[in-house]
Amino acid sequence: MSVNEVKLKKAPISFQVKGTGPATSRTFVIGDEDHTIGNSARHILMQDARVAFAGYSVPHPSEPIMHVRIQCKADSGCTAMDALKDSCQTLHSQCDIVLQRLEELLPEVKEDRLQMEKIILKDNEFFEEQEEEEEDDEEILEDQDEDADVYMEE
Repeated sequence: MSVNEVKLKKAPISFQVKGTGPATSRTFVIGDEDHTIGNSARHILMQDARVAFAGYSVPHPSEPIMHVRIQCKADSGCTAMDALKDSCQTLHSQCDIVLQRLEELLPEVKEDRLQMEKIILKDNEFFEEQEEEEEDDEEILEDQDEDADVYMEE
């Protein structure tokens, strides 16, 4: 790790909705995201005719969270949650199109993507195995605690 490299901690929340007023106006807190998704989502939201305002902020560079503020037009019949879902689906489909065209032009990109997917699957399997082992260890410790309690009572 280089001197200037910073590892961000995991966000304490993955998704939270803030706001108690009308459903057309909400702030969404999204964990483990930054300007990359924030600016893309804001851009897509602002192209939606139902949206009156869309903005995002990253409160602090060392905090792994992003706030997205959405206000829909009152007469649009759209909630802020609907607008966010639609923008995420649009962004996902746009990324799929870019990846598809890139893979058509550069076949090695597809090979790289497939290799990365294999690595990610292996990593996920490894972490799932680690979690299962930790759960087994916790059960063993609980059993030992129960045995110790029984021994102490005798």
